Amino acid sequence: MTRNLLTITFLFLSIISFAQGNSPFSQFGPGDFYKSTFQSNFSKGGIAASSISPTTLNPSNPASYAQLKYTTGETGIYSSVNFINSNAGNDYFSNTDLSGFGLGFPLGKKTGLSFGLAPISKQNYSFSYDDVLSDASQVNYTYEGEGSLSKVFLGLGTQKGNLSVGINGQFVFGRLNDISKVIYNSSDYKNIRFQEYNNVSGFGLNTGAQYKFDLDAQHYLNIGGTYELGSNYNTSNYLIANYFTVGEATTSNNKIVDAEFHETTDFPIDTRDNPTEGKITLPSSLQFGISAGKPEKWEASLEYKNVALSEYALNESSSNFVNSNQIIIGGTFIPNNKALGRSNYWKNISYNFGAFAGNTGIVALGEELNEFGINFGFGLPLKKFKYQTETFGSSVYLSFGYLNRSNNNLSISENMLNINASVVINDKWFIKRKFQ
Repeated sequence: MTRNLLTITFLFLSIISFAQGNSPFSQFGPGDFYKSTFQSNFSKGGIAASSISPTTLNPSNPASYAQLKYTTGETGIYSSVNFINSNAGNDYFSNTDLSGFGLGFPLGKKTGLSFGLAPISKQNYSFSYDDVLSDASQVNYTYEGEGSLSKVFLGLGTQKGNLSVGINGQFVFGRLNDISKVIYNSSDYKNIRFQEYNNVSGFGLNTGAQYKFDLDAQHYLNIGGTYELGSNYNTSNYLIANYFTVGEATTSNNKIVDAEFHETTDFPIDTRDNPTEGKITLPSSLQFGISAGKPEKWEASLEYKNVALSEYALNESSSNFVNSNQIIIGGTFIPNNKALGRSNYWKNISYNFGAFAGNTGIVALGEELNEFGINFGFGLPLKKFKYQTETFGSSVYLSFGYLNRSNNNLSISENMLNINASVVINDKWFIKRKFQ
């Protein structure tokens, strides 16, 4: 029964579509770049390059696939609430997304394969300002954006001696939509909306390596690095412009609200039938660090990450990004994962933590934003199973994160509270049967 419930939950969560979040800073580039939402990374603040885990997926470093002991799957829900503080007032937004989907298999004792789906970035912003024309009439300019980028990945990791190497191939896809409106308070002018669509697709790679030292019979030291290749992806772009009016409308519960009434014919600009081809350049990233620990007991990690955001460009238009740099610390602790019975349940929980600090690479009004975050999480085991001398089981992970992005010279800051809930499945597949 437990296995059936897990399978249904796993499949249900994996088909939920990516939703959009809100952030005033998602107007830059392709929106807010996700940090990995897989539990092995998120619950430890973004640790990815040097961490070892035989029971969770770490797509950020494909060399880790070589450590998989069981068929491992993961999917879940990622929810965030953004609190915006500025001189103009305070506001908040919330969103809920699919955190990602992944499935990995051990292929023998020293090779593993994994594939899945993960978000890259999300874009959803809206801001406006008023101006006065030369004839003294007032005009409002509104700018909005929506869309997202995602990737499907397939990777292989293998180990020879103490060295593990791996590679992920990935297909990037998505759409970025930028909207601008010009709204006049005079009937002498017609309101107009421009919608610019950029459809993105293409292939990329990321690679990784890990080298493990055995300090003694029970403790290890692991050095790791991962590199995301900056790549050019294809874009298909078109522009639509239409006139509209502003008035009042009545909702289904008889509430009167302001509304826009858009013309659906006679577009002054419509290039849908003749889109232009272009390129989007996504930045490369390098992450490396060191981890020390005791297998299936504890691990502590220290890593550095650099993202070359200055490489970003869309259809030959660059952004004002600068490169991002972060220091990350994190770790995990399991009191006793071999303990059985309800009385020993709390000894089986995986306690994870992480913290990071650095610059975001986002420049607003000539000032770069800094960021600081703390994450922690719990891996709550479900029923365990035994196969020969092995004891294993699936878990529900519940993780929390806090992120602050700000600059003391700016009048705006952002605080984010994140919740990441996932189901991580461990099982034994492809068992060779012995006949006597």
